Amino acid sequence: MINSNLYKNTFKKSFEIVPPKYNIKDNYLSKIIKYQHNFDLLDITCSPLAKLRISPVALAHKLILKGIDKRKLIINFSTRDKNSLALQSEILGVISMGINKLLVVKGDKINVGDSKRAQEVYEVNTDSLIQIIKNFSNGHDYNNNPITIDKNYEIFSALNLNKSLNELKKTIQRRLKKGSRIFITQPVYSEYDFDLVAKISKNKNYKILCGVLPISNIFALNNIIKKLGGINVNSKHIRELKRMNNKRMSSSSEEYLKKLISEYKNDLDGIHVMTYGNIAKASKIVKDL
Repeated sequence: MINSNLYKNTFKKSFEIVPPKYNIKDNYLSKIIKYQHNFDLLDITCSPLAKLRISPVALAHKLILKGIDKRKLIINFSTRDKNSLALQSEILGVISMGINKLLVVKGDKINVGDSKRAQEVYEVNTDSLIQIIKNFSNGHDYNNNPITIDKNYEIFSALNLNKSLNELKKTIQRRLKKGSRIFITQPVYSEYDFDLVAKISKNKNYKILCGVLPISNIFALNNIIKKLGGINVNSKHIRELKRMNNKRMSSSSEEYLKKLISEYKNDLDGIHVMTYGNIAKASKIVKDL
């Protein structure tokens, strides 16, 4: 289940696509098509912040029809929203489409989003779903029924950084045993966090993409502090942003993160850029890398 391109010793650039809310318009697709060559990977999220959005599988289908290489696409699967039957069904469908990169996430809590009448499922947790997907390649599903599928797929998983170095190492080793060999961190906002990611990167057995999310306004800042989990929000950078207006906040956060990416690039496997779906802005961040 090793994609050789991912494991080459080169700096990878990934972009987080946020599906639209109600329809997939041509101008939305055109922007992704225009800038997608700046990225090695395109990660399609699954109702981030528990807000109703179009299925990542449907969006992936549209992008493939527009000519995007399906081998660049990563599809998110949240254990928050589906039981084991639905998750397995959708994962098998994605693999049958020739998409071979699957990101397993817990999903943001329902109470932070706009779908508060929805019910959280969590029949299986992140580790359990990783194990289920790995077991597909061993010839059986969650209920031990025989199964035959294309085994050339990669399992990604999210990595929270509000932990000690030893805790992170334990999480990585546990996930490796389950079947995940590529990790995407939550956003980082300090030299300490970049250094932490650098210390667990450059390993021949796995790869880590360092999450980068520039803060563009006070609304986004409050979301990061109050709603997103797994982030160290007590950094000097976050404290400084609280005293800025939106215009200054946006430019300051972007320049600060670009500086740190440049400084740490040689010590990282790659970055995962999150700009709330703005691929043009993300392209400016990776332009000189």
